[in-house]
Amino acid sequence: MRIIDVHTHIWPDALAAAAVSAVGSQGHISASYDGTVAGLKAAMERAGVDVSVVLPVATKPSQVRTINDWAASLLGDRRIVPFGAMHPDFEDPAAEIARMRTIGITGFKMHPEYQTFDPLDARLGPLYAAAIEHGMTLFFHAGADVAFDTVRGTPEVFASLLDAWPDLHVVLAHMGGFRQWHGVRERLAGRDVYFDTAYTLGHLPDDEFVALAREHGCDRVLFGSDGPWTDVAGQLEHLRRMPFTPSEFDALLGGNAERMLARAAGTTL
Repeated sequence: MRIIDVHTHIWPDALAAAAVSAVGSQGHISASYDGTVAGLKAAMERAGVDVSVVLPVATKPSQVRTINDWAASLLGDRRIVPFGAMHPDFEDPAAEIARMRTIGITGFKMHPEYQTFDPLDARLGPLYAAAIEHGMTLFFHAGADVAFDTVRGTPEVFASLLDAWPDLHVVLAHMGGFRQWHGVRERLAGRDVYFDTAYTLGHLPDDEFVALAREHGCDRVLFGSDGPWTDVAGQLEHLRRMPFTPSEFDALLGGNAERMLARAAGTTL
């Protein structure tokens, strides 16, 4: 069984040091690797991770195409699955989503806090429609963020989004909503949506984590480290101490991600 980490962050080598410093300072968090492709792959080797999904965030509309071109340049490495970026203020999201799909990118990340948007904003309709049309996975930061006081991506908001766009293929990071887990259990558990474990272990008590994973369905929970903001080896060690069954571990550590990624790609990893 291969281990797949669905939530990692890297930058082009020339930008990585500055990006890690800026994000780390804003969120008062430290990095476990240097934010480069080589740094990520070294962390993967230490932890025994086979595949990592890279999730870039465009903080300005002008960054979207550049980020997506860079993501496409990573597609030749079978150990890295690069997602693209989209911004709510990008002028023609449908055209860029179609282009992403054409160049081989099968999903993209959006972050309501860094990008200052409400996921229910009507102007996002064409973006969501294009994601559905092109079979793209939309990966949302969900819940609070350590760098911000606002919480735009609440469980209530995402429940309404799923109601309005039932064909949208969505992953909600941080077990459906960082520090919003009571609302996640009330509004999102059991819905047709993936959660990931990123930056959750040690923040959500272990017994509550196990209960939420099982209530939602362990077949819809994906292992994610949020590297470099956690150490992936430590995250895996923590997860393995929890009382999941062998079949649940197989699903959480790679089986679910294999299925999720293959759905969008129309192939196998």
